[in-house]
Amino acid sequence: MSLDILRRQIHMAAYVTAKNTDGITHDESLVRLLGDDGSNINWTVGHVVFVRCQLLRHLGQPSVWTPEEWRPYARGSAPSPELMPFDEVRRAFDLSQERFLAGLGTLTEERMATMVPGPNGEESLGSLVGTIIGHDLYHLGQLGVLRRVVGKEGVIK
Repeated sequence: MSLDILRRQIHMAAYVTAKNTDGITHDESLVRLLGDDGSNINWTVGHVVFVRCQLLRHLGQPSVWTPEEWRPYARGSAPSPELMPFDEVRRAFDLSQERFLAGLGTLTEERMATMVPGPNGEESLGSLVGTIIGHDLYHLGQLGVLRRVVGKEGVIK
């Protein structure tokens, strides 16, 4: 996959996030889709930040959160009372976006072929970037539904 396509997908992730979180308050960000078993906006955006933090080191960029900060958003976690204020989560997302793009800007095709540890074992850095972008878009696409759950009108039509 070309770096240009990857950059476009990362920009799409930011666009979807910005549109679907516009006007969302902290309290609204905590409303769960399916009661106690469901996801919410805060966890969904924070989970994307958590996953990006794992990738940033492979891109030569610093993490935006410490392990203690990302713990409530880690894989396998569920929304909990320990979630950060939503405005902080959004700022962390925006910073992860900047660092993701900066790191991607330093990659060469040779570096993309380098093998790194991924969530399912060792894979090329290029493959890992593609996997993370797919993960981002999967979760961030859920924000449109979650936005409606809190009573907001859909914004991407």
